Amino acid sequence: MYRRAVLLGLCLMKLFSVLDSHPSDNPLLLDQLLAPMENVRKNYTRSSRGCPGIPDADFLRFGFLRTLSQARSGRDFLQQQQEICDTLIQRSSFFDCLHSERRLQFLNETSWELYARGRQSQPTDLLEFFPELEGRGVWAVDGHKIEHACHALRDSKGRQVAPNTLYLLCLHSGLLFNLAAVQGDGRYRHEMPVFRNALPEFLRKEFSHCKGQRAPLCILDPAFNDYEFWQQQALLRQCGALMITRAKDDISPQHFEKRSFDRNDPVNLGIDTDSLVTFAGGQQMRLIQYADPETGICYQFLTTDMELRPGVIAWLYLLRWRIEKVFDTSKNKLEETKAWATGEVARQIQGHFLALTHNLLVLFRGFLESDFGIREEKLEDKRSQHLEQREAAAQAQGLQMNPLHRKMPLIVQLSVQFIRTLRNQIIAKVTFQKALPQIRAMLVAYL
Repeated sequence: MYRRAVLLGLCLMKLFSVLDSHPSDNPLLLDQLLAPMENVRKNYTRSSRGCPGIPDADFLRFGFLRTLSQARSGRDFLQQQQEICDTLIQRSSFFDCLHSERRLQFLNETSWELYARGRQSQPTDLLEFFPELEGRGVWAVDGHKIEHACHALRDSKGRQVAPNTLYLLCLHSGLLFNLAAVQGDGRYRHEMPVFRNALPEFLRKEFSHCKGQRAPLCILDPAFNDYEFWQQQALLRQCGALMITRAKDDISPQHFEKRSFDRNDPVNLGIDTDSLVTFAGGQQMRLIQYADPETGICYQFLTTDMELRPGVIAWLYLLRWRIEKVFDTSKNKLEETKAWATGEVARQIQGHFLALTHNLLVLFRGFLESDFGIREEKLEDKRSQHLEQREAAAQAQGLQMNPLHRKMPLIVQLSVQFIRTLRNQIIAKVTFQKALPQIRAMLVAYL
């Protein structure tokens, strides 16, 4: 554990090294926040080019600031930058960037490198309670819809289509990756084929330097379980991925074969049955039936993983809610609710900036914890109180809360108070050292 802590500390030090553009020992808070992104731009991206209008470094910076800014539109953001931050951005150049294939390629590369290298620097493995998952890729997968742009194309019936983007959330680190654009500009698409087509390239990059890697796990919403679902499981296996999803009520397996499991294992608390099931066409899966000891509600989970403890299967699906919390942060705290522009390139660029902004904030919070001992104490206290209330309510009904709730990592969601503090200190152009006491205060207690 000591060696792991040292390695994580070194990764964070490298990611958050002070930028060359601010050689002093006291950089601006914004520069400290963007240091991991600037590090990968300088040292790990190959597609960066010099642009006379908006250099690539500024393109990244402006995209992050717009995502964080609460601006209602692109023109709103430009006006904020000019009148509040004294930064003049050429309007035509700014909007042209959103439709540039070259910028998209550069942003895709930067976003990937930040995600891949950032995962190694997180001070806490959010799945460390399950040792069988150490070193194994585990992602929650879901699509996120936002409002269409004003001049978006319409479908054949004159309706405007809500843009939808597919994301992966690494359940080990809490970092997000923009996998693919699904629909928009008058075109509807189902998420499952998009996911199936985009996943092999993601896995190729993810495990390009790993041999003997165990099959990664994708935790899918039941919406992915459509009429093509069963045929597509074979295709997912071909690209080396296994899946967990919640079973729909109308599943009709043709054959059941119960499997034995350790009922004394605390992880398996609430598991009723673990069965091997066969569907029409010969597809085999495991069907896990779980009764929540706190509420008595029964759930069924399907998985193509044949080895994990059944309780781990149930808990991983429970942890899928974390990607919903990321989308909630985007919508209600960053107020990213509308498409920046029309066209698939612009949709992909916006999706990358949402993931990139989330990851920079998560990495910065990890940096605060590892180097300064600053944590989201107010959220930890709130969660502890909430668990006590749940436990008391369950006991009053003769039930019990699953004790594993207290052992799981506490915090993955970004608090609105933390985001507001960073936003305000960036606008005021405060240095990192000067902003640190205010950041600490906002993480320790509510106003």
